[in-house]
Amino acid sequence: MNILLPYDLTTTGMKNPYLFLLARALVKNKKIESVQHGYGWLYEDIKADIIHLHWPELLVKSKLSDMSRVDLLEDYHFDQLIHALEVKKSGGAKIILTVHNEAPHKGNTDRFQHLYKSVFHLTDGFIHMGKASKAISDLSHPKATAGKPFFIIPHGDYKIFENKLSKEECRKILSVEPEDKLLLSFGAIRTAKELDFGLRAFKESSVEKSIFMMAGRLPHPYKSQPVHFKTRKNLYANMFNKRIRTVEKVIEPAEVQIFLNAADLLFIQRFNTLNSGNVALGFTFGKVVVGPDYGVIGEELNKCGNPVFDPYRIETVAEAIKTGFLLAQNGHGEKNREYAEREMGWDLVAEKTVNAYQTLMSK
Repeated sequence: MNILLPYDLTTTGMKNPYLFLLARALVKNKKIESVQHGYGWLYEDIKADIIHLHWPELLVKSKLSDMSRVDLLEDYHFDQLIHALEVKKSGGAKIILTVHNEAPHKGNTDRFQHLYKSVFHLTDGFIHMGKASKAISDLSHPKATAGKPFFIIPHGDYKIFENKLSKEECRKILSVEPEDKLLLSFGAIRTAKELDFGLRAFKESSVEKSIFMMAGRLPHPYKSQPVHFKTRKNLYANMFNKRIRTVEKVIEPAEVQIFLNAADLLFIQRFNTLNSGNVALGFTFGKVVVGPDYGVIGEELNKCGNPVFDPYRIETVAEAIKTGFLLAQNGHGEKNREYAEREMGWDLVAEKTVNAYQTLMSK
C-alpha cells in the first residue's frame, strides 16, 4: 500500500512528534510500500492508496506563508482543498481521518466548521483514540459518520524524548526542593480562561508544600498589547507567590525530561477537550495524570485509575489534585508507565493502523 500523509514533517520528528512517530512506524511495517508526506503532494498526480488525514485546518493553513494569519484565508483556499480530496477519491484513493479535535483550537469560524463537515463527509473511515471520540463524532456529524467503518487506536507513547536524568537532577535544574510536591501544567495554555482556571484550582487544593509550575507558552505574550495585562491579571497578582511559577517559552525536546521527571503530578489544564497528548506523555514518564472527565482524556484516565474532574466545578478539580498527589506518593505512576509500555507502543499503533487501511481497501 502507498500512503499519503499530507503534512510537513521534520526527519527528526521534533516539529510534530506524533506524525513523525506514526510515519516512522508505518515505514517499518512490511505491508506498507511507501509513505509520502508533505502538503503539496495532495495536489500532485501521484499514486496513493490511502490518504491519512489528521487536522483538517492545517491543510488549508498550509496555503499561507504564515499559518497563524487565518484572517488571510479566502473561500478559494477551502474550495481547492475539497476539490483535491475529491479528485484523489475519484482516482481510487481511500480517505481515513484520525479524529484529534472536535473543532480547530484557533480560528473556529463558520468556514472551519464547514470544512470539518466537508472532510467528515468525504472520509471513508475514521480512527478514534477512544470510544468517547466515536460517540461524540456521531453526535456532531451523524450523517457523515453513519455506516462508515471506525477503528479504536490509542495515542502512541513519547519515548522519542530522552529520559536519562533522575528526579533529583531535574529538580535541581528547576530549583525545586526534594520535599516539594510539584504539580506540572505542560505545554501551551491557550486562553485566559484556562490560565485562571489553573490558578484557582491550585489555590483551592491547598496541598502542603505544593508548587504549581506552568511550563510552555501563555496566552497574549506581548506587553505592548493591552489584552496582555487583562489576560494575566490574576497571574500577576500572584507574582510574589513562590509556590506559583511559570517557565514561559517553547520547551525544547531535550528539556522535556527535566519537567516531567521533576514533577509528581501532571495536570491537564483544559476544559472539555477531546484528546490530549499529555495523557500519553505523562504515562510514558510514569506520572500520575489528572484531567477533565470528558472525551478520550476522561476515558483513558478513568480506565487507568487516575483522578478526573469537572472543570466547571472547581472543588472537583481541587479534590482531583489532592487525590493525584496521594496516588503519586503510593507509586501509581508506575502502573501508568506499564500501561504505556503495553498499549501505546508505536509498532502496535502502526499494526492497528495498517489493519484499518486494509479494511478500507477491501471495501
